[in-house]
Amino acid sequence: MAKDEALQDTLDREDLTLAPLDKRIYAFLIDALLLSALMMLINLNTFLALSEPQALQEMRDSSSSAIMLKDSAKAPLEQSIEQKIQEQISSLIMQIFLLEIIYQGLFTFWYGASLGKMLCKIQVVSIDLLDSPSFLASFLRAALRTLSQAVYYIPFVFAFSDVLKRTLYDRAARTIVIMQKR
Repeated sequence: MAKDEALQDTLDREDLTLAPLDKRIYAFLIDALLLSALMMLINLNTFLALSEPQALQEMRDSSSSAIMLKDSAKAPLEQSIEQKIQEQISSLIMQIFLLEIIYQGLFTFWYGASLGKMLCKIQVVSIDLLDSPSFLASFLRAALRTLSQAVYYIPFVFAFSDVLKRTLYDRAARTIVIMQKR
């Protein structure tokens, strides 16, 4: 508590204001939409292939050829197609996680804010320097933020009860989110 009060005193002295949670949520949604659109563009061919019956037929044909070449005791054709689809989905999930970490990490390191945060006029700062976080802190924050999404956003809930509105990943990376200086 004493550290929180000292940090609040420092923020007051520097004339900095904590970002309201609604702005943080809007920034999160903007970033999610931007990253979703980018993922759709990057993987457009994959999505189209998975949605077209002809592409599924080609997968079926290539699977049957592969199955004939392999031992006859291998999985049936339908399972092979399911495996290909599962591989595509696994690949997409990995791409999403990596893109999210790289996007959040680089933008936080370079600008102290993602595009969503910039639009909402908020930024991430290190509690030690009250400036953009270091490279390591930016990527730690980004990785933990992405993992937080994978565990049903539970670490985000901490922002609602923390005096300084810090999420669990903000605490780990020693950052806070403030309103941009004018």
